[in-house]
Amino acid sequence: MKVFKGIVKNMAVKTMHDDVLFEYRNSLVTIVILEEIDEFTVQNVTYGPFEKDRETDLPRWIAGVLLTQKKVRIKETDIGPSELQKALWRETSEPDLQQLAPNYYFIMKQRIAQLIQENQQSPNQVRIATQSKMERLLRDLVTSRLLKLMKISLREDRLDEIKNNMTEEECWLVDRLTNLLRNWENVVLEVEIGG
Repeated sequence: MKVFKGIVKNMAVKTMHDDVLFEYRNSLVTIVILEEIDEFTVQNVTYGPFEKDRETDLPRWIAGVLLTQKKVRIKETDIGPSELQKALWRETSEPDLQQLAPNYYFIMKQRIAQLIQENQQSPNQVRIATQSKMERLLRDLVTSRLLKLMKISLREDRLDEIKNNMTEEECWLVDRLTNLLRNWENVVLEVEIGG
């Protein structure tokens, strides 16, 4: 029975990951057109035509396809350890949960994955150190935020307001933690007469 419960729990977390990943891949990203692109249709939605050197917003997964064809470049700031260090400093120096972009973890994991891939193709000590530092900083940031999320889950006041500062994964976790803690508290505090 415990094995089955573990599988169900893992499936719930996997479903959360899949849902958040779906949202991330469908979020808009700004791209720069590197060569003219004719009008094209994907899932009954028409895009383009696009002129060279112009910027536009496209769903991330479509931009990814065009990126692999070297027709666009994604216009995102280069994310490195300094960005993570700033986020960690803000998080640890303030008692309240600090705002992160809804897709923050995916963006950071994508950057780390890019570094890993680059290091596999041609190892570079600077990139290896950057990758290691980003992994450590991201883990520290998650730990710091997780402690705050657990406290937030214990109180329901201002929850909707606070959710504006959370990532999609954090909103999912807080919803479940809040319900779990409320149910646990009700069971523990329930007084049974004659029992």
